[in-house]
Amino acid sequence: MIYWCHKCNVPIFDKDMHKCSCDGRITKISEGSICNPVFKQERKLLSKIAGIDYTGKTLWYLGAAKYFVDGHVVKIPYRDWYKQKKHILCADDLRNDIEIERDYSPYYSVVEANEAYIKSKVFEAEQYITNTLAKYKPDNYIPTVSFSGGKDSSVVSRLVMDALQDNSVIHFFGDTTLEFPETYSYVQEKFRRENPRVPLIPSETENDFFKLCKVFGPPSQHERWCCTIFKTSNLNKEYDNLPGNSLTFLGIRHSESLARSRYERTQVKSKISSQINAMPIIEWTDYDVWLYILYKNLPINDCYQYGYKRVGCWCCPNNSDWSMMLTEIYHPNHMQRWKDMVYDFAYRTGKTDPDDYYEEGRWKTRRGASGLQVKNISIADTPCNLSDTARNVIIGKKISKDILEFFKPLGDLKVIEKTDMTYVSVYDKDKSEEYRKCFELRFKYGTTVIKVLPEERIDIPNLINRIKCQMRKYQFCIRCSACDSTCPHGAIDTIHGKYHIDETRCVHCKHCVAKFYNGCIMCDVLSSKKGTQ
Repeated sequence: MIYWCHKCNVPIFDKDMHKCSCDGRITKISEGSICNPVFKQERKLLSKIAGIDYTGKTLWYLGAAKYFVDGHVVKIPYRDWYKQKKHILCADDLRNDIEIERDYSPYYSVVEANEAYIKSKVFEAEQYITNTLAKYKPDNYIPTVSFSGGKDSSVVSRLVMDALQDNSVIHFFGDTTLEFPETYSYVQEKFRRENPRVPLIPSETENDFFKLCKVFGPPSQHERWCCTIFKTSNLNKEYDNLPGNSLTFLGIRHSESLARSRYERTQVKSKISSQINAMPIIEWTDYDVWLYILYKNLPINDCYQYGYKRVGCWCCPNNSDWSMMLTEIYHPNHMQRWKDMVYDFAYRTGKTDPDDYYEEGRWKTRRGASGLQVKNISIADTPCNLSDTARNVIIGKKISKDILEFFKPLGDLKVIEKTDMTYVSVYDKDKSEEYRKCFELRFKYGTTVIKVLPEERIDIPNLINRIKCQMRKYQFCIRCSACDSTCPHGAIDTIHGKYHIDETRCVHCKHCVAKFYNGCIMCDVLSSKKGTQ
């Protein structure tokens, strides 16, 4: 809930705490948890939208196109203005006259009025950081920060370094290759200048996003293959290189999304076995984050001064129309490339109205193959004459020696190659935790048939399904690195030319086998069962 003190003439975030030091009249101005300062560059845009000069006024954004200005809540609707392409008419003016506020002194009165409140939030967050590290440090966990260049991770970065009194905490910058130019500038220049001793390790990918869009189609709210390939898998590899386990501090907050509202503050189980995730500001609201930025006088990404409410990938399907409009204004070349790609996808997949598909953002909600070639191909299995329980698994790609890598997650392999056939005995623990031979595979290189001979007490349908999942990977693998991120032990590597399992790390947990629908992210994203749009 947001209040306004008519004596201090600033927003108040805890009226009872404020009353202890001020006798001014307090009124409620919003039921929400958003109260962001509106910087001059955004005020220029709002002036053009509303036809009113806001450049010299103090505005606070309250969410849902509502702003507090001159003692009143006003709504400045933009969507029709945006859809009518009026932003294009003023884009050159805005782009050629960018003014960034480096001086936060106009907002110091807000900090003073809410000083007790923000100090209590900071004290609790820093206590959590120190206590969490003290708990896990004996198990060889070292503190790291997951750093995106956005406001939340910048706040967590400062909280961690202040709490630990250590300005050399390792920061991992997850470079998706789709960051705003302002993000790279902030990370490499502003943040580096303020924190010269911080080890800032970028995690980069060799994948080409736009080439993969031709394979998977544009990412959507339902098919976010990009996060797995361009973010998670690369960060996993960097964490593997740490001299110990990682206690990773993240800027995740409950109020960001429904999914994140269910997160626990400390996640002992994460996608990486050697990592624990800790979230110091998980209960903070937007206004808490902004109040801390003003309180600590933190430099921020210039995108927030333009008016962006969140800063991530510039073409994220979760971006609002407001964000899309800003990107069309400040980065027209980026948006033209994106538009060309979506139109190409629309034409290739037979969309009846490509203009509507792009302009109304229908690509954001697409599901499954959406007109691309379906990849959830069924793999046949038939009875085999070698035994009553044996099966023939028939694949669509000729068998080569590379296939052995895809069997390794299922157990320890003992391979015997003869002139007539290759024999692979697979050993693992069964349901009773007894380590024994579980099944045998027989095949001949250059053919497409794999003979599967299960041992006793083996769940045959489950075994055959697991083999099929691995064979879909074998058939469709384009080394996109999605599989790399599924292994909690860092045993999978696809970024060095082929699918490879590190047998010294693989514990045969089989988590990777069916992480994606039908085994492979290609089958997951390009599935016919999810419908087409």
